[in-house]
Amino acid sequence: MIMETNSSQVLVEANRLAKQYPVAQGWFKPPASLYAVDGVSFRLAAGRTLAVVGESGCGKSTLARLVAMLEPPSSGDLKIDNIQIDQASRSDLKRIRPMVQMVFQNPYASLNPRKKVAAILDEPLAINTKLNKFERKETGLAMLAKVGLQAEHYSRYPHMFSGGQRQRIAIARALMLDPKLIVADEAVSALDVSIQAQVLNLFMDLQESNGLAYLFISHNLAVVEHIADEVMVMYLGKIVEQAAKRHVFDEPLHPYTKALLASMPRLTAKFPQKRSMLHEELPSPLNPPPGCPFSNRCPHKKDACSAAKPALQDFQGRWVACSRIAEIA
Repeated sequence: MIMETNSSQVLVEANRLAKQYPVAQGWFKPPASLYAVDGVSFRLAAGRTLAVVGESGCGKSTLARLVAMLEPPSSGDLKIDNIQIDQASRSDLKRIRPMVQMVFQNPYASLNPRKKVAAILDEPLAINTKLNKFERKETGLAMLAKVGLQAEHYSRYPHMFSGGQRQRIAIARALMLDPKLIVADEAVSALDVSIQAQVLNLFMDLQESNGLAYLFISHNLAVVEHIADEVMVMYLGKIVEQAAKRHVFDEPLHPYTKALLASMPRLTAKFPQKRSMLHEELPSPLNPPPGCPFSNRCPHKKDACSAAKPALQDFQGRWVACSRIAEIA
């Protein structure tokens, strides 16, 4: 199932995308299969933000690496700019790869401490363009200004900056090749709350000026509520709910989505009487429960929930994977 976007200009289309890893279990046992991403489908249009949320281990970062083409999927189809990646020619891949850039979680680790900002920003242009040294420097200085840094920062090393400034440098590096899609994997989680707001506003300003699309990976629902257009909730590698942001935050349907929102701090609680909390531990992805993967933690579980895995279905204008959704909504 693929959720329709509000724009006809689809930039990314994933269809039943999956990533499987073999996991050793000992000397005399065959390796087990861990499905980090299991049959994920979505569309992302230019200028839109799709946020992917869920607990640690749900497959968010693996999905980010698949879309950023850092890892190949085990199965399924991924199209970027209407080019199917696993069937793309070398010339198509050379054209597509600069369109997709990634901003990583930790700005202290994602920047080479031995290189000055000048070299960090120059490298993408030196490899992928025919600009001369002077043109590359002018482009780098202009990009620094765009992300709110000064020309004097161009000749400094990463250790001379604060965390927020380092993430701005990482964003500037991602923008050097004028991409269409930014994959942001927990891009503000390592920053102080006050700095998070500045970086989020920077993301939104750049989206408005450059028409960027964002695949925004986060466990922080307050951040997602601020920046997202659509929200995809994942659990053990699967989508359990996908909808426009206002539907997910104002009227969640899946029990897991409700539990995530119940744990979100709010100044004014939208659900003061009904707080659906998660009591059981997240099951091992190597040994998920039979049937519905959320069944061992779901307050609405019945015997039928363990019989078969629920498929994503269109219910009240969003996609939900729950066989009892008509009863519990």
